[in-house]
Amino acid sequence: MTRPPGKPYLSASQIRLRVHALAQSIRKAYRKRPLTIIALLKGSVFFVVDLLRHLDPDTEVEFWNISSYQGTRSTGKVRGLQHCRGNLRGRDVLLVDDILDSGLTLHRTCAHVKKLGARSVAICVLLSKKRRRVRSVHARWVGFPIRNEFVVGYGLDLDQRYRALPSIRTLPQGS
Repeated sequence: MTRPPGKPYLSASQIRLRVHALAQSIRKAYRKRPLTIIALLKGSVFFVVDLLRHLDPDTEVEFWNISSYQGTRSTGKVRGLQHCRGNLRGRDVLLVDDILDSGLTLHRTCAHVKKLGARSVAICVLLSKKRRRVRSVHARWVGFPIRNEFVVGYGLDLDQRYRALPSIRTLPQGS
């Protein structure tokens, strides 16, 4: 096995503990109300699976494959949203994503979910970058605030590589 890239940032145990705490808070907020989770793929795959293990078993889940990144940069365009459909009328929806960066993807996805009739829409992200946003987005649940660095692991990738790392690592600029 090759050596992992970059430098350690968040360990697998730090992530595991924080995901459990997030799930407890989400359970409390939605007790006695049915919840639909929409996981934004591919980056949130490990996060949403681990989160679901701690939520009520009747939680519904949808997977939407959307993206705005190519390499380490946002393209400024959200791809795939036109294919995301479903009957969300009257539902409480929780968008789950790996990272809140520019805000573009989550802003457009929230608007789309509202058009599909959701009663409420909230956001849960594993990571929130400390940076100026292109679109104003508020995540109700944030796993970890992070510096404005490019990170990989635990679902986050660089051109489809490094998703399977159990921890999160920073990559040097220009990787």
